[in-house]
Amino acid sequence: MKRVKILIRAFFLVCIAVTMTGCMAHTSKLTIAGPSVYHLPVVEGAPKIVFSDLRDLRSDKKTIGQISALSLKADVDINIALTDKIAGKLRDKGFNVQKVNFVSQPDNTKITEILKSNDGTLYISGGLSEFFISSFDAVMESAKGNTNFYIVMYNKNGQKVFDESFSSISENWIGLTGGMGADKSIRLALDASAEELFKDKKFNQLLEQYKK
Repeated sequence: MKRVKILIRAFFLVCIAVTMTGCMAHTSKLTIAGPSVYHLPVVEGAPKIVFSDLRDLRSDKKTIGQISALSLKADVDINIALTDKIAGKLRDKGFNVQKVNFVSQPDNTKITEILKSNDGTLYISGGLSEFFISSFDAVMESAKGNTNFYIVMYNKNGQKVFDESFSSISENWIGLTGGMGADKSIRLALDASAEELFKDKKFNQLLEQYKK
């Protein structure tokens, strides 16, 4: 019986490897919000939130997961994908959004200049310290996504009005769905990360305050 289970498990792993193009790496094509979210028609009278991409603080900036012997990567930088995901949700809430180049060591003067030149109300930046999808094997256990990141917000005067860290966990059974299942696991991890931010009471209170 034990040998049969081992053979079945081996068969499943071979099927997964074939499904995922037979390689030991899978590159996920992510379609989150993307750059288009920053080029939508202006919402008249709505405040504008100016973004810079979350800094990628991970030691390995290419690998975003490991499913058994299979390494997961993405066709876009995952810190940018999370930034655009957050921007898309803010756009859904009625804000205008715009992206600018990352500002290293932002001070009051720099933030004030950025918001003034872009007619912005708030500036958001932050960092991504962990984003990883993992499973001992895709058939025997669900793939778990772990994310750690922080968000910082500044007002027109360059004052920091929000600075919080967030952690999220997601779960998805890949089974024999192969690359599609891996892609879904990545999307779910991004969704869970953004949802964690938008569940934050202080974050939502600030949005309402500046929306008036």
